[in-house]
Amino acid sequence: MSLPGLPNLPGLNSGNIVTDVTEAPHRLHAVAQAGAAQTIAAVDVDGGADDWDKPLTEEHPRPVVLVHGTFGNRGYTWTSATPLLRDNGYRVFRLDYGQHLNPVIFGLGDIKRSAQQLSDFVDEVLSRTGAEKVDLVGFSQGGMMPRWFIGALGGAAKVHNYVGIAPSHHGVTAQGLMNLARQVPGAKELVEQGAVGTVIPAWPQLQHDHPFQRELAALGETVEGVRYTVIATKYDDVVTPYESCALTLTEGHHITNIVLQDIDPEDHTPHVSMPYNQTVLKEVLKALAD
Repeated sequence: MSLPGLPNLPGLNSGNIVTDVTEAPHRLHAVAQAGAAQTIAAVDVDGGADDWDKPLTEEHPRPVVLVHGTFGNRGYTWTSATPLLRDNGYRVFRLDYGQHLNPVIFGLGDIKRSAQQLSDFVDEVLSRTGAEKVDLVGFSQGGMMPRWFIGALGGAAKVHNYVGIAPSHHGVTAQGLMNLARQVPGAKELVEQGAVGTVIPAWPQLQHDHPFQRELAALGETVEGVRYTVIATKYDDVVTPYESCALTLTEGHHITNIVLQDIDPEDHTPHVSMPYNQTVLKEVLKALAD
C-alpha cells in the first residue's frame, strides 16, 4: 500500500508501494513531458494550425484525425505526433471535444456528446478535403470514445484505420483517474473544485462500472471493415489492468493488439507519456500504412 501521511506526488500513490518507488522516475518524467508539451503548444503557432489548405496526396489519400484524451487538448497531446505525421506525408486534423468549465483542457463533457462532436468534425474534414474516409488516432479516452462514433453514429462507413494509444476500452477505476489528474497541469485543481461526478460529466462515465460502459460494450468492440490497432503499455498507471486496453480478436475483423514492452522490454513508459513515445509513434505509422 502507499505510505500513510505522505503527500500525493504526481503520478504516484498507485496503492502498491513497490510500484510507487520503482516507477516514480518514469512517472515524474511523464509529468515533465506533459508540462513541456503544453508550453510548446502555447507558443508554436504554426503547429496549432491544421492542414485545411494542403491537398491530400496519392500516397496518403486519407486525412488523419487525432483525438486527445481526458484533460487533453488538440495542442499539447500531439506535439510529437503532428510533426512526425506531416514529415511522413500525412495531412493532420485535430479537434478539441468535451469542453466543460476549463478553457484549456478538454475531454471532460458527456462522452456521447463528445462522440457527436467527433462525428461533426470528421464530416467537416471529409467535406473540405474530398476524402472518402479518415484514419483515426486516439489517446486514452480519445481511443475509447470513437467507438461510440463508429458503432452508434455511423462512423464505421467513414473510418479506415483506427489506432488507439493506451485506450480505456473497458473503463478505468477512480484511482486511475486520480493518477491521471495528478499528472496533467491544471487537472488536479479542477477535480478538487467539488463533487467530481458533478464537476466533470465524463468522470463517472469513464469508470468501468458506469452504465455508459455497458452501453458501449453492447455495441460490440469492433465493426467489420475498420482496421483496429491498439498500443498498450505494461506500466500504465491510469488504464488498469493494462490488458483492458486490448480489443477482443473476432473472426472477420482486423484487430492488432500491441504491448510496448513486447517491442522494447526495457521501456517503462507510463500512460501520460504514450503519445510522445517514439516506439509508439513508429507503430502508429505502421498501422496507418495499411
